[in-house]
Amino acid sequence: MKRLAFLVALALLALVAARTSRATSIEDEIAAMKQRIDALELENRSLRESVSSLNVHESPASGPELDAAGSEAETKSEFEPKLSELEAELLATSDEQCLACEESQKEDLAMSASWHHGLELTTKDKDFRVHVGGRTQFDLGWFSAPDNVQDNINNPYRDGADFRRGRLRVDGTMYGTMDWAVEYDFFNSVNDSGSPHTVTGPTDLWWTFREVPWVGNVRVGSQKPAIGFEHLVSSRYLPFMERSYNQDSFYGGAFNGFQPGVSLFDNWGEDNLGTWNVGVFKPTNNAFGSNLGDDDWQVVSRVTRLLWYDCDGGRLLHVGGSVLAQNPMDDQLTFRTRDAIRTGLSAEWPVPASTGPIAGDDVQWINGELVGVNGPWTFQSEGLVSFMQDASPIVGGVTQPSVGTVMYHGYYAQVLYYLTDDHDNYNKATGTFDRVIPNRNFFFRRGRVASGPGAWQIGVRYNYLDLNDNTLDGGILNNVTCGLNWYWNPNFKIQFNYMATHRDAALAGDLGDGWINGWGVRFAHDF
Repeated sequence: MKRLAFLVALALLALVAARTSRATSIEDEIAAMKQRIDALELENRSLRESVSSLNVHESPASGPELDAAGSEAETKSEFEPKLSELEAELLATSDEQCLACEESQKEDLAMSASWHHGLELTTKDKDFRVHVGGRTQFDLGWFSAPDNVQDNINNPYRDGADFRRGRLRVDGTMYGTMDWAVEYDFFNSVNDSGSPHTVTGPTDLWWTFREVPWVGNVRVGSQKPAIGFEHLVSSRYLPFMERSYNQDSFYGGAFNGFQPGVSLFDNWGEDNLGTWNVGVFKPTNNAFGSNLGDDDWQVVSRVTRLLWYDCDGGRLLHVGGSVLAQNPMDDQLTFRTRDAIRTGLSAEWPVPASTGPIAGDDVQWINGELVGVNGPWTFQSEGLVSFMQDASPIVGGVTQPSVGTVMYHGYYAQVLYYLTDDHDNYNKATGTFDRVIPNRNFFFRRGRVASGPGAWQIGVRYNYLDLNDNTLDGGILNNVTCGLNWYWNPNFKIQFNYMATHRDAALAGDLGDGWINGWGVRFAHDF
């Protein structure tokens, strides 16, 4: 009896050892399976294929023949539940990871709204940004001019009111390194068969690719060619109602200052104190960015440097130079300017100086700029010289014999002073002035007195233009403009200007010569 009990005990120990061996083997297989599933990145379909290939989920009738001891049935009965638990756990983990990934992507692209001189939507990482804005400028003007000026000019000076600019703009950033801008001006005008009317034209309409190797930035589309400090300052930030005569005679003219093309630009030097810009453009003579000429090209380059920069721009000295070489559209240009205050549709503005159309296929401009800020004081000046080779007058649509090279030039100098504790804001990235931000905004509410003065600025500018040379004479203008600016806040200002212009019309018998006086007010809002 004892012997029988001993044999039974021995058999039981053998069975336990066999089971232990099988369990160890099963655990090893499970570990191997888990490694394989992990290697396949926990994909659900791959997991099912792997489990199916191991014949785990097949029914006993289709499986291998069971041995007498039932080892295959035992293996399957122990192995299958563990794999099912593992599969369920891994599937749950995979689903959680996918949901977390989706939530992360949604969070990255989620945008929040804020006011940044206009409505701005941005993601947390600033890789995506959309700004919605625009500008409105409403002008009033009054003029006084002698009869001989009024009788010998294309359009007489008349009192009036008009919307000088009305633009809508959407700009932003995509994918962290691509900026874009879409802006249209609704108050250009054309004179069609004697009937002036407004038209819509593009201004800033471009893409900028940032962080480009060896270059920095590449801009493609309608943009301002980089020539002249005043030209590159936005009309939102001008200290006088109009730019100097150089803008209308050279930089802007009939094409509104914007040209279609490609430019490369970046900062240079220690602390990014310098800027450079090189661009190739298709010159136009209209406000729509259109040119179908085969050989019409324009190359422009500008370099600037801050010789002194202190107090976050409260004190600075800026120098710059730019050059332009072009074959103008249709091989002709008209050098002309409107005055320092204007009212009415642009197609009906008086033109006190004009050469009329001149034929020529080779034009160069050289421009120099000097700007300084010392606390409330701002000094700004520029001068431009224009050369046109093989110039020929066009009379009645017929090109006359060449008179050779003609040289025209113009310059201005202006001094401004803040009566309040403010100063002009310089943008180191563009090498120009930026938005004025008063230290204390002006506002009032019913039943309360004004709680802030805003920013008050006074200034005076002398402006000179000479369009007379080599018998192709367009006149000489001397102008003094005085201004008072009241900035209520960073987005609204009122400007008061007085101008005195002496016109030498280059007409026989001094016809058209004389002094022109004008007074203007502008209400300007931008966002």
